[in-house]
Amino acid sequence: MTLRNVPRDQAILDQFFSLTSKPGFEKVAWLFGMVAVYGKTPEDLKSFTWNEDFTINLKCKKRPVRPLHPQWVFLFQLKEKQPFKTKSCWESAIKKLTHIQDTGLVSPLDDVLLAHKVRKVYYTPSKQHRLNVSQKKESRSLCLA
Repeated sequence: MTLRNVPRDQAILDQFFSLTSKPGFEKVAWLFGMVAVYGKTPEDLKSFTWNEDFTINLKCKKRPVRPLHPQWVFLFQLKEKQPFKTKSCWESAIKKLTHIQDTGLVSPLDDVLLAHKVRKVYYTPSKQHRLNVSQKKESRSLCLA
C-alpha cells in the first residue's frame, strides 16, 4: 500500500507562486492553478469555457464546475492570465508541468487532485445537515407568520 501525500492549501499556494516567479513558467503555473482550483485533469480542462460567475463548462460535464476555493480564481488571476492561444500551447504546458512535477518543484497532479477531492468532501455539508438547516429555516418562518 502506497501512502499519498495530500498537499495542504498553503503548499499549493506556495508552489503556484513559486512557478509564477520563474521566467517561462507562466503557462505552466496557470495550468497548475486551474487543476488545483477546479479539481480536473489537464485533459478534462482542455476545451473549457468560462462563465460570468467564474464557474467553467466542460464538454464531459452537464453542469458548470465551481471552484472549490473561489478566492483562488482571483488570487491566481486565472481568467486574466489565461494564455492567449490556449489550444496551441496546451500540449507543451502539460509536458512541462509533468516534467516539473517529476523534479519535485510541484506536487504530483494526482496528489493535487486528491487534495481537491478531500477538501470537497470536507467543505460540502452532508445531506442530513442540509435538511436540518432547511428545517430550521422553515420553522423560523412558521414562527414569524
